[in-house]
Amino acid sequence: MLTAITVDNFRCIEHASLDFDSRSTGIIGDNASGKTSLLEAIYFLGHGRSFRSAQADKLKRTGTTFFRVVGRLATPRGILTAGLEHTQGRTQGHLAGQGISGIADIAEVLPLQIIDPGVHRLVEEGSARRRRLMDWGVFHVKREFLGYWRRYQRALSQRNAALRTSHPEELIHAWEQDLVAAGIEVDRLRSFYVEQLRPHFEALAARLVGPQTTITYRRGWPAEFDLREALHDSISRDLRLKTTHVGPHRADLNFLIDGTPARDRVSRGQQKMLAAAFILSQLQCHTALGATPTTLMLDDPAAELDVDNLGKLLLAIAEIPSQLIVTSVHERGLRGIDIGRRFHVKQGQFEPMV
Repeated sequence: MLTAITVDNFRCIEHASLDFDSRSTGIIGDNASGKTSLLEAIYFLGHGRSFRSAQADKLKRTGTTFFRVVGRLATPRGILTAGLEHTQGRTQGHLAGQGISGIADIAEVLPLQIIDPGVHRLVEEGSARRRRLMDWGVFHVKREFLGYWRRYQRALSQRNAALRTSHPEELIHAWEQDLVAAGIEVDRLRSFYVEQLRPHFEALAARLVGPQTTITYRRGWPAEFDLREALHDSISRDLRLKTTHVGPHRADLNFLIDGTPARDRVSRGQQKMLAAAFILSQLQCHTALGATPTTLMLDDPAAELDVDNLGKLLLAIAEIPSQLIVTSVHERGLRGIDIGRRFHVKQGQFEPMV
């Protein structure tokens, strides 16, 4: 759980220091006042990247050379301090006074997610976003997943490099053994996770979207082949296009309503509800499996939702055992949420509200 945050030189925020309620904190302010920038800074601390920009350098406040985000965390290991600083194109971090080997060190003790106005892209865009969110969930319930995933990514990178050489056959075969071994484990852990997640998702989706809503997992290669056979069957295409076309890096989740793809059947608002159901079901599933409770950030929940859907979403969120940080333009946008602490933000300055 995130108990406090300090932010320096991030977007429009020169300096901010906030203490959070253990259950729910509300951030109120006009558009472009700094609400979403705060959530983005928190997200960066837990994920090592932004949910709005692929380039960390663009997150620096104009005219500055660095940004820094430091959080105080209440964890099973006690109170810990975690921080990331980005300067000269490089991000460095610390946890409990020690340097970190990667963002996973912080992510492990600070699981957090966001439902923002752009969450519908989880449904309507390509597989990368869904795969990343699925893998975030697998990591938090099966910690061995990270090792297999890194091993697979390393072997995949080397195989793709071999495909671009003049005489690739020997190099390809040299990396395929590791690729297959790690890929099988990545797929196994993903499959386990989706099976555990599905009943939570279907129950929430029935409430937020409608009955007969489900998810299916596609592993990234044909069901009739094992991974080694699929790689060999794809080798001609891989050599021609110089990249690997089958494997866990091609996996996806399909959202279905009455057995047909949801993206073809639902409105933008329903896409948002469907994506929210998936994220909330992850939090619910993680609690059931004994994982660390998640901090959930909710950015302007009234955007693109009618009153009925907003009420359904807030009721579902209230039942999820997670810490909540929610933003709104008006205080009435926080109705239906038991807010323990409030802040008002104006031009990047945050002030506690009585």
